[in-house]
Amino acid sequence: MKKILVCNQKMFLTYDEAKDLRKKIDEINFSNTNLIICPSYLNFDAFNGYELGSQNCFYEDKGPFTGEVSAYDLSLRGIKYSLIGHFERRGYDTDEVINLKVKAALRNSITPIICIGETKLDRELRRTSKIIKTQLFKALSNIKLEDNQEIIIAYEPAWVIGGKDTMKLNEIEDAFGYITKLLEEIGITSYKLIYGGSVTSKNISSIISDRIDGYLLGSSSVDEDELNEIVKCIK
Repeated sequence: MKKILVCNQKMFLTYDEAKDLRKKIDEINFSNTNLIICPSYLNFDAFNGYELGSQNCFYEDKGPFTGEVSAYDLSLRGIKYSLIGHFERRGYDTDEVINLKVKAALRNSITPIICIGETKLDRELRRTSKIIKTQLFKALSNIKLEDNQEIIIAYEPAWVIGGKDTMKLNEIEDAFGYITKLLEEIGITSYKLIYGGSVTSKNISSIISDRIDGYLLGSSSVDEDELNEIVKCIK
């Protein structure tokens, strides 16, 4: 099965830089990966032809919401995926808002990539399981998938984001096993589990497993050499 590779470009690239990166990644062989590029809203056009995701979306289709971009508008642009609940957004969005965004994405034929994960303090206080369960259950509250719908759960422990090290494989697999049980408990059967958290070309080989459906990349996704090496390791 192809590994999912979600490239969250965050706010790293100007439009000209995005166009330049596009030319370089066109030379990379992604044949064994399901590549999803999440540019800034302004840079969607630079990656026409690739599977695109948004870094966020709003839960109302239309209305007086200055600065927001609706899942409805994104779907009209052909956007098929959206990150929801990324750690860098959770300071602004409550669990209830995240739930509304997941519903809006599904309502507009967008596959939500729901980000969950504990902070360093949560981990130190042994609250990881509680945090994962709370975030997952609230994000998926009152959601029942249709036959043609799927969700992607991205486990990204906040305490490793932006650092040099990632989690150990057995720790990731344990977390995935727990997440799988929780999804089964609430009746979600169509899903993929991916891992994010300082994934680089230097550590990707240590966290490749059949139990991991893919990876969520941050800064390494805007470095063509890093991205190329990651793809080679996944193959």
